[in-house]
Order: sequence, then C-alpha cells, then structure tokens
Amino acid sequence: MMYELKQVDCSPIKEHQIKLHPEVIEILFENRRYIKSVFSNLKGLHGITHMGMACIDPSQELIAFSTTPNIEHNLFNQHLWLEDHCFNLDIEDKNSLSWWDYQNEKIEQFKLLNNRFTIGMTIYRPIGDFGFMYSFATDEKVKGLRQYYTENLFGLIDMGDYFYKSLRELYSRYSLKHVPPELNEFNSKATGLNIRPFLRLVRR
Repeated sequence: MMYELKQVDCSPIKEHQIKLHPEVIEILFENRRYIKSVFSNLKGLHGITHMGMACIDPSQELIAFSTTPNIEHNLFNQHLWLEDHCFNLDIEDKNSLSWWDYQNEKIEQFKLLNNRFTIGMTIYRPIGDFGFMYSFATDEKVKGLRQYYTENLFGLIDMGDYFYKSLRELYSRYSLKHVPPELNEFNSKATGLNIRPFLRLVRR
C-alpha cells in the first residue's frame, strides 16, 4: 500500500507545546521494516499485535516509531493527533494505562477499526528529561482484556522498555539536539517488583 508523504502541520499542543519533527512521516515509513524486525521478538507477548513509541525530547519535539505506521500517518496528516489524549499525557499519567477510548469517530477508525484491533492503550514513561509514550493494541477477542492488561501493566512497561532500548540508536540519528537516555538510567518496573514480565495472553 502506498502512502502520500506530504508536509504536515507542526503546530504545537498549546498546553505542553509539543511539536512534530519536520520529517516525522518520512521517519515512520523509512524505518518500518527494521521496527517490525524488532517487534518480532515481542509480538504475541500478552497478546499484543501492535506497538508504537512516541519520543518527546526536552525541546518538546516528537518523533514516532510504529509497527502500524498508517495509524500515525493518518493522525499527523489530518491533525487529529492534537485531539488524541494519548499524545497529550503528562506526569500525572506516568506508568499507567490510558485506554484508546474516543468520542471522535475518525480517531477510533484510524487507530482501532481500520486495523481490527479490539483494544488499545498507551503508557507515558518519563525518562530523565525525555518522555516516551508506549502504545499497544491487540486483536484478541477474549473477555476481561482491560482487567488482564491492568494486572499485567509492568509486563507491558518491560515490553516498552525493550522496544526503546532496541530503537535508541535509531532514535539518536534523528534526535540531534539532545542525547536520548540510556536504558540503565532507570530500573525495570517488573524486575524491581520480581514480576515475570513476558506472559502470553491465555484464552479461557
């Protein structure tokens, strides 16, 4: 499938002054094969079939990586990311689940329905002066998904941390003003609490 790579409006969110990297769309698509190869080590863990990561540097510039780049492509090109609460999380939301619940039908269409995902969620992970938003989605059709992911929050955080560690060098090529933090600058939530992070979703 071909996507039109056009100039996107980098207008900031007023409250947090987040702005898009000038080449945010190109970055999404030129790295999709590598990102999918990284994700191949994680796919299926906790039933997850999609991962994305939005990286916000200390200058409040946003770069995104995604296994399903059409999601961010549509949100950025149609400026819907400005209305998406998952791009507008702050310190009060850190290390907790923000569900993909939308009254805006277009956002719901682009993020869930077009990709046949049953549920999606985003975790805001502040690391030093950077902010990382780990996004996950699944096409599982079993009952109790919200409870399951709530109970396995730290496993999802570990998945996101692995994703970030694997993509840090790639991200560094585009983060020219600031050096992305090393993984060893923070502790894994799951390891710290002696929780096994990688469990597949069990059908009941």
